[in-house]
Amino acid sequence: MKIPAGLPLAVSFAFAPGVLVPVGRLALTRTDVAFEYAPTLAQRPLVLSPLFDSPSTTGLLYPTNAPDFHGLSGVFAHSLPDAWGEMLVRRRAEREGIPYASLTALDQLAIVGRRGPGALVYAPEITQEEEARIDLDALAASAIELLDGQETAALEQLERLGGSSGGARPKVLVGMNAAGQVVAGDADVPEGFSHWIIKFRNSANDIEDIGALEATYADMARAAGLPMSATRLIEGNRGRYFATERFDRLDGNRRLHMISAAALLEVPWHEPTMGYDDLMKLSRRMTGSEAAVDDMYRRMVFNVLAHNRDDHANQHAFLMDERGGWTLAPAFDLTYSRGPGTGDDITRSTFEKAANVQGIKASQAAEIIDEVSTVVNDFAVFANAYDLKQSVLKEIDRDLQRGLARFMPPSVIKSTPF
Repeated sequence: MKIPAGLPLAVSFAFAPGVLVPVGRLALTRTDVAFEYAPTLAQRPLVLSPLFDSPSTTGLLYPTNAPDFHGLSGVFAHSLPDAWGEMLVRRRAEREGIPYASLTALDQLAIVGRRGPGALVYAPEITQEEEARIDLDALAASAIELLDGQETAALEQLERLGGSSGGARPKVLVGMNAAGQVVAGDADVPEGFSHWIIKFRNSANDIEDIGALEATYADMARAAGLPMSATRLIEGNRGRYFATERFDRLDGNRRLHMISAAALLEVPWHEPTMGYDDLMKLSRRMTGSEAAVDDMYRRMVFNVLAHNRDDHANQHAFLMDERGGWTLAPAFDLTYSRGPGTGDDITRSTFEKAANVQGIKASQAAEIIDEVSTVVNDFAVFANAYDLKQSVLKEIDRDLQRGLARFMPPSVIKSTPF
């Protein structure tokens, strides 16, 4: 699980199978990780980030916020295993008798190798044996065992299929076809399959049927006009699992470069360091598109009204294609969640002021607010399609209706239909 001391790590873009575009090299220093661009990258219309140093920059570049990003610049730290993925690496290190604290940032990037988000790949890669057979029920059970501190024989498969997964919920990277057949998807997938992420329940924090709840929210978000990847609710023998198609992967195993807002601005995602005004400005800066600003505004309205309190800078991302064009990534990780504050201080006036600051027309802002409010008001209709427990529906619907009371006339808000 470790690369030889002093060995630099090569960084490349892998937009298409078998084709690598050298980006540069990473090397450890006494205090952090230095980066040096590959001279040939300046000849292409590709950048790690419009906010990062230009590919024409020569010499060594050093991170500006190293303590919060494991000694790396944010664009590379985005590839690191996080939360669930980090726990898997920790458990694997323990099994192999390697102190987790001895793993450097380069070791961890080498473990990620070609299995990380987006198009960045790292070499040399610390590889693992491939496992073709995927048993979702067994993996879900093994994930719960790990979260409960138990040993599981499926650790290596979970670690490999977990990639550099973030978030508290266990997840695996798979390939899936139209018939619902599943194969390993941490690398390339066979013809007829596309890349998906399947999430399992976190036994400590999630409701019993969290997969169905996230499927409900995905349907609501689409109905409310938010760009979303395709989603499925997979019926297993031991539970139901939420699956979403990866937006950083395209047909033919092609890839898009992906980076989160937190990594772009090098702010710690677990702290309240950014607001939606910042995200809308960033959307304009990254894409040059007012439509992207409108999409981020709609996302803000939805997350507030749908009571998504676990909304932070790592849950908003941008994508770059092999021609160097940037777009706002679809919305993801949308679900009902509690968090700091109640949101009771957010009113229609708050949204209207935010729109005015960003140059969004008052009429357009009002249309977005009304469209999203109407969809969230129908939460029970969306949820009943997945047969969620009535106790769960009542609790969530009660919070949603309380929030909607600040945006819709009382006569319009639906009484709880239970």
